[in-house]
Amino acid sequence: MKTLIYDIETAPTKAWVWSNWQTNVIATDQDWYMLSFTYKWEGDDSLGFVGLRDNPKFEPNVADDLWVAERLAALFDAADVLVAHNGNKFDRRKANARFILNGIDQPSPYQMVDTLLIARREFAFNSNSLNNLSDYFNLGKKAPNTGFSMWEGCMDGDPAAWEMMEEYNVQDVLLLEELYFKLRPWSGLPGKPAAPNQNHWRADGHMGCPKCGSDNIITRGTHRTGAAEYPTVKCLDCRGYSKLRQKTKGTRAVQ
Repeated sequence: MKTLIYDIETAPTKAWVWSNWQTNVIATDQDWYMLSFTYKWEGDDSLGFVGLRDNPKFEPNVADDLWVAERLAALFDAADVLVAHNGNKFDRRKANARFILNGIDQPSPYQMVDTLLIARREFAFNSNSLNNLSDYFNLGKKAPNTGFSMWEGCMDGDPAAWEMMEEYNVQDVLLLEELYFKLRPWSGLPGKPAAPNQNHWRADGHMGCPKCGSDNIITRGTHRTGAAEYPTVKCLDCRGYSKLRQKTKGTRAVQ
């Protein structure tokens, strides 16, 4: 299973407003666009960073992200699973918006894992931000940056700002991968929204943990619905639970 762990950074929208607080936009001068993204394939130690600065035809403050969008779309197309923090609401939809604008075909089907949604659904942390969750689990912290001036510097083509952006973007993906591994056992619990099933990609035909693919599993417990019972298995590596497809007992619906 090819799992792509990624994070995108975008330029802000340039707009006219009457006020700095709870105001409506009067007019937009320039729409947002993608500045960069970092990606990592699960199981591969190398990371990739792609930014507008790497485009030989890059021009400062020009909202042309075709070069970046094409490379991200190719990765989406090659992936079976995408992992991002707030990916369902931000990264995936933002990327799609630039794909269709730039005339890029829709990537082939993939499954999504959003670590933010798992955190919100299964736990009650004080904060569900990537930085706070990473700190909570002692995974590390986001890379320091100079705030909006870093984004502004990247749009202006400042090399120092781009170096800072790369460090910031790469660190986000490193933290995201560790957070994904931490939360993965809690995704797709019996009776909860499904998670990508790694057994679909097994070539040996043997059953393993659908969350992490390990063979180190034991049968433990039962998942009950209104109509049937299913045995559940626990993975002794990632510690996650999953249910088997073969039901052990069925009941008739009461009319």
